[in-house]
Amino acid sequence: MRMQTKCTRAQRAAEYLRRVAALTGAKQDDDGTYRLTVGGTHFLVDAKFVRVISPRSESTCFSVAADLDMPSAEVVASALLQLKNNARLFEKWRDCPAHAFKANGKMFRDKYQANQR
Repeated sequence: MRMQTKCTRAQRAAEYLRRVAALTGAKQDDDGTYRLTVGGTHFLVDAKFVRVISPRSESTCFSVAADLDMPSAEVVASALLQLKNNARLFEKWRDCPAHAFKANGKMFRDKYQANQR
């Protein structure tokens, strides 16, 4: 027999984000963004953008690519985990905004590329 959960997809994503934030050391700001420090790099992460904040008050921004039906909490949690594991991913995201990258920094192959010769 299969048990059904009483949580919605958004509630499960919010719980996942809470656990990921605790694991990565990210702190939630009043506006809902998450502040993550990896090494000497400071990131602000929300469901639409990842920003790098420099000590000289300069910032760089990257738009987060995600599936349209993916809950925003899950998008933020994924970005936090990827940045915590490899903070240099941001540079690749910024340099190639139209492409998706794996957590190890390698670019996903185009799904149509496998069908072409």
